[in-house]
Amino acid sequence: MKRLLACSLVAAAIGVACGAATGLAAHWRTDAVVEVRPGDRIRVAGAPIGCRVVRMKEFGRRLVVDCRRAGALEGTYGTFFTSREAVLVRFESAHTARRVAVGIHQTSPTRCR
Repeated sequence: MKRLLACSLVAAAIGVACGAATGLAAHWRTDAVVEVRPGDRIRVAGAPIGCRVVRMKEFGRRLVVDCRRAGALEGTYGTFFTSREAVLVRFESAHTARRVAVGIHQTSPTRCR
């Protein structure tokens, strides 16, 4: 049951990110690739969702795509995508987030406690 919950949460987070990408693709050809670099920000038209590309010390200074809802963060969820993993977090405050689920590429997802 825990594995199913973790899979569902990671799938939902990836679905949100894919929805953001789909919204961007609607303005361009569907076969176009949108390339982003560190410092770039992406906002979804008509939805309070955004992403940014940054290097985070929490991930060993690797590049991270940080996606979250706009506005106050406490009690909301966000997703961090790296080349190694997808991490679903719940914001406990504006500056603190707790890992809820981690999906490591090419392995099984895990639920954090």
